[in-house]
Amino acid sequence: MYLNCRYLFCFVRGIVILNAVSWRVGFVMVTALSAGCGNSAPDVGPFPPQTGPSPIAITPTITELLTVTTTINDTMTGRNIGQSVQTVSALPARLTFSFPGYVTRETWIDATPATTDLIQEAGFDLAFYRQFARNAYDAPGHLQPLWVLPIAPSFYMEVEGRQGLSTQVGRQLEAVARRLVPQLTGGRWHVTHWETGPEPSPRQTGWIMIERRDDPEACGRAYVGAPDGAITLSGDTQACDRIEAVFAHELGHAFGFFHVDRAGAMMDGRDDWWQRSAADGPNEIERHHARVAYHRPRGNTDIDGDPYRLSILRSFMITD
Repeated sequence: MYLNCRYLFCFVRGIVILNAVSWRVGFVMVTALSAGCGNSAPDVGPFPPQTGPSPIAITPTITELLTVTTTINDTMTGRNIGQSVQTVSALPARLTFSFPGYVTRETWIDATPATTDLIQEAGFDLAFYRQFARNAYDAPGHLQPLWVLPIAPSFYMEVEGRQGLSTQVGRQLEAVARRLVPQLTGGRWHVTHWETGPEPSPRQTGWIMIERRDDPEACGRAYVGAPDGAITLSGDTQACDRIEAVFAHELGHAFGFFHVDRAGAMMDGRDDWWQRSAADGPNEIERHHARVAYHRPRGNTDIDGDPYRLSILRSFMITD
């Protein structure tokens, strides 16, 4: 009996595989090979590759945009100048507002519709504002955020006692404070209380403490825009005889303002300002830019960028 050569070849190949692997795998492979080695049956091609499940189509998430409609007014007059429509992914959002003839502002919007206001360029002296409100005269490379007071202050002044100024001077300075506080805040704040006493009082939030401190090198000192403010005044009537003007200058610091280089200005910061050109109140340009500053939140940055929340600033003292 003669074996078909195809059967013989298939049998031998199955034995080789059987010896190479376990008998079960070999048996399966011999069976499979025998199925492809019939008498004269045609060869069976390779099995088709197995395929996994079809990939799942992933639909990209589409973020729903919000349309923010903002009414834009003039900072000084409150007059409506236009409207802005912008889209954002979520609120609150920091948005930029621009309008011809106005200073661009960046501020936070937390609801829609919203309202904001812009500073008109006409009458706005950026160079002066940077000196007056951002300390560019004394430190031009380190512009300050706005130090405007967040609350209306009360005043306590040390009079008589061991080292206080006289009661008469106290009355004079009270009149100065009541006149200037509205001018320095654009009418936003007034003197809440004015109290006097024979002893100094510790600093506390919502108050500006006024004490006497005689110093041959300074007529006055003040913490800039501190919610727990303090002003010291010299009682030297020869070197610092214009005490109302000195107090007005220190009051400007206490409400968040810095030195300028203009003669006749209340915040004139040049040498011996109190002897040459000290004013006992802000001039027109100081009043205008003080009003601009007090229409912005504490911490507002150059040129007109608002913080997200009320800024906590560490106040510092200026010596004059």
